[in-house]
Amino acid sequence: MSKSRQVLLVKILQVDDEEIADAGMLNSVPLGTYDSIIDDLRPFNTSPDGSNSPETFGVMYGPGLIMQLPMVDGSDPVMQLAVSMHEEDLAWPVLMRVCKRLGWKMMDPATGRTFGAF
Repeated sequence: MSKSRQVLLVKILQVDDEEIADAGMLNSVPLGTYDSIIDDLRPFNTSPDGSNSPETFGVMYGPGLIMQLPMVDGSDPVMQLAVSMHEEDLAWPVLMRVCKRLGWKMMDPATGRTFGAF
């Protein structure tokens, strides 16, 4: 079995100032609240398992992937989602559509590089 690939989903504010952009400074903004993210991802066949148990709180399942939301109050802003792709062939197209439709980016946690559609 191959190792699962890890990415973070983030939302980055576009910067018009070339000096800030050249310095590599990115302005991260919230993805939304816990509840709004669950609603946003539902059309992509990604959602919690519905058990409402403490063990699965903040875990969402989708095609070829598992997403983990931080353990925050439902009204607190979520800044990023951790994604584990266990079947990249299924997960990658879903993540690209999520990023394109919701204005999110994928970030490699090892290098900090961002990619995906705006």
